[in-house]
Amino acid sequence: MTFLTIAEYRPDIADINSDYSDDILNVLPADGSYIPMPGFKAFSKPFPEKPYGAYAARSLDGTTSVFAGTAKKLFVLDNTDLSWRDITQTGKIYSASDEARWSFASFGNYIIAVNKNDPPQVFELNRSAKFRNLGGNPPRAGAVKVWGDFVCLMQLPDNPNRVYWSGLNDAEFWTVGEKSCDYQDFPDGGSVQGSSEATNPIIFLQSAIYRGTFIPGSDIIFSFQKIHDKRGAKSSNSISSRGEFSFYADEGGFFQITSDGAVIPIGFEKIDRSVFTRMNANNLAEMFCAIDPFYNRVYWAMDYNGSGVMNELMVYDWGLQKWTVINIAASSIMPIYTSGYTLDGLDNISTILENLPFSLDSKIWQGGAPILGAFSVDYRLGSFSGEAMEAIVSSQEIAAPNGDINRLENVIAQIDTNEALLAIGARMRRNPQEPVKWSAEKTASYNTGRYHGRSRARFHKFRLRVPAGEKWSHIAGFNVDFTRAGKR
Repeated sequence: MTFLTIAEYRPDIADINSDYSDDILNVLPADGSYIPMPGFKAFSKPFPEKPYGAYAARSLDGTTSVFAGTAKKLFVLDNTDLSWRDITQTGKIYSASDEARWSFASFGNYIIAVNKNDPPQVFELNRSAKFRNLGGNPPRAGAVKVWGDFVCLMQLPDNPNRVYWSGLNDAEFWTVGEKSCDYQDFPDGGSVQGSSEATNPIIFLQSAIYRGTFIPGSDIIFSFQKIHDKRGAKSSNSISSRGEFSFYADEGGFFQITSDGAVIPIGFEKIDRSVFTRMNANNLAEMFCAIDPFYNRVYWAMDYNGSGVMNELMVYDWGLQKWTVINIAASSIMPIYTSGYTLDGLDNISTILENLPFSLDSKIWQGGAPILGAFSVDYRLGSFSGEAMEAIVSSQEIAAPNGDINRLENVIAQIDTNEALLAIGARMRRNPQEPVKWSAEKTASYNTGRYHGRSRARFHKFRLRVPAGEKWSHIAGFNVDFTRAGKR
C-alpha cells in the first residue's frame, strides 16, 4: 500500500506528485492532520439593522459586553435576554456608513467609538446609560487604537496622514503640547490605514509602514521610523493584531509583521494568486480581518463581489504556517467575549432560543471566554461553536513517474469515523481538455473500514467528504492499494 499524508492547502502550487492540494474545505489545520471546523450558531436576538462595526469588551471587574453600531445608533447586547439595548447619545442621530464604519477601543472602563462623520463617543462600563461625546474636543476619526497609556485617533478626515494621541493616561485630554498629547504627520506613504495596539506600535499607511517608539520623559513623546517603503496595507479592514504579531493584506498578498518590523509573506506561493485573482481591486476594502482570541489563527472574511455578504473565510494558523478555507455567509466577523451563565439560568436561555445552541461544555457558557463571533446575514450575533461543518479534504494528484498506468483496488482513509464518503478521481492525461472524472461517493466497509473501488488510470486523486454534524477528530491521509497495469 502507498500512504498519502494529508496534503497542505496550497492552491497556488501544482498538486501533481506533491504534498499540496487545491481542494480543502471547512476544516482547520492541525499538526499532521486536519480537524473539524465548528459551524456557526446564532445566539442573540436579531440586530435592528445592518451593523457597521462591533466590539467585545471586558471591564476591569470582569464583566463582558458586546457593542455594535448601525448607521444612526449604537447598541449593547443585554446579557440577560440577549436582546439589543439602544445606548445612543440622547438626542443624537449618527451618520455611519459603509465608507465611515464604527471603530471601537477599550481604555480602562471607557469604550470609545468613532466614525469619520461624528464626534468621538465614549461609554463608561458599569456607569453610563448612554454614549456621550468624548471630552477634550478630539477630532473626528475613522479608527481608534490604544498605544499603552495613550488613546490614538487615525484616519482623520481633515488630516488623513496624521495620527493624534491623547494626554498620558487621559482619554479625554486632547490639547497638543500638554500632558504628552501630540500628533504626527507622515510625509509620505499616503493615508494612515491603521496600527497595532502596543506601547511601541506598528503604523500602516497605504504604501509605507512605520514603527513608533515611546520615549518617556521626552518632548517628542513618540519617535517614528519608516521600516518599509512602497509597501503598506491597501485596506484598513484587513489589519488585525494580537500580542507581538500583526497581520494585513496588501495588493496581491497576505502578510505578517512582527514587533521589530520583520515582514513575512504568509500567502506567497500558497494562496495569494488564487485569492487575489478572484478579488476585484475595488473590493479590497470588503476584506475583513479578525484574530482568534484563543487559538493561533487569523481569519480574513472575503466578499469577492462587493455584495455585502462575506462568503469565505481564509484561515491562517501562524504556529503551523498553514491555510484552509471555510464557507460562510456573514455580514461581519469579530472576536467576542461571552457572559457566564449558571445552570439555573440555562432554562431562561433555552426558552429564549427554543433550543440550547451549544453543548454545556462549550466556551460560550463560560464567562469571559474568548471565541470568534460573527453577525449572520439576518443580523444575529453568534459564534463558530456549533456542530462540525461538512468537510471536504482532497489528496494531491498522484501518478507513476515513468508514466505507467496504475490499477486501484481499495482505499483506507485515516479518519476516526465510518461515516465519511469517498470519491475516486481518475484521468489518463493531465490537461484542461481531460478533467478529473470522479466516481460516485462510496461508503466504508463496516468490517474493515476499506473503500472498495476499481479504477485504472495514470492519474488518481481522492476526495473525502464528512457530512455536517458527524463526530470526528482528525483526518491524517489515505492508504491506497495500487498495482502496476502497463503503459497504455
